[in-house]
Amino acid sequence: MEAIVRMLYEAAVRAALVALERNLLPDALVRRLTRLLLARRLRLRLGYQPTAELQLEELVRFSRVRLKPMPASRVKAQPMPAVGLITSFPLEDMPIAVDTDKAKSQHYELPTSFFKLVLGQNLKYSCCYFKEKTSRLEDAENAMLELYCERAQLKDGQNVLDIGCGWGSFSIYVAKKYKNCEVTGICNSSTQKAYIEEQCRHLELPNVEIIVANISNFEMEASFDRIVSIGMFEHMKNYKELLKKISLWMKEDSLFFIQHFCHKTFAYHFEDDVTVLNHWLLNGSHYARTS
Repeated sequence: MEAIVRMLYEAAVRAALVALERNLLPDALVRRLTRLLLARRLRLRLGYQPTAELQLEELVRFSRVRLKPMPASRVKAQPMPAVGLITSFPLEDMPIAVDTDKAKSQHYELPTSFFKLVLGQNLKYSCCYFKEKTSRLEDAENAMLELYCERAQLKDGQNVLDIGCGWGSFSIYVAKKYKNCEVTGICNSSTQKAYIEEQCRHLELPNVEIIVANISNFEMEASFDRIVSIGMFEHMKNYKELLKKISLWMKEDSLFFIQHFCHKTFAYHFEDDVTVLNHWLLNGSHYARTS
């Protein structure tokens, strides 16, 4: 019986994906189904807690305590058996990132010409900041890039590391705004590196260096005044090891600025080898308007 249920479920998923790719499903239905799936995933993986303090405690416990597999009786009762399995490894036992090659082939090594069609002028592959309802995408890109500079307290002449730099929107923005800054960007795509270097040649920006590497096993002997990571941390697993690695690249007075998207209540807890000095919240409607 379980095999039949699984087969029917997989067939339904394939049919839904085909309909989605052909734009046959209305947006309202897609949003509704997405919310239902996310709510179910949150209930299965973590469970809702009545207060933010208890939820934070639960998240910390999840990150540090070895979890046991869900009992077989409960797994069989789930309509989607595969989703009902809880990993037996805490985050601290996992690598910094998993399935990096899959993400690389699905996203980062696609032709840049495709992203020029769907992203703004800066090819910013993360949330933008729409100050006004009538703001254009290019204006929202620049508004968010400027906000990064302000919140990271960037100054001319600093050495800046951009981890997970994508198509270089922030690295190039900083290099143009602060001519005396030395900017190093890390990405995991040769396609992205080629595009950024082409843009730097066109804009005559000699102060940008791009490194292609997998952040999980990348090491270097260098230190920076400011380190920035935009939209990368939500794709990581072992935050403790990643923060430990990044802390070694920081000077005594360095600042590390992170932007990550998360649930409005179940936010991540980052304070290993670093100390949180400030944090800001941005409504998800800005991401909804970002292409």
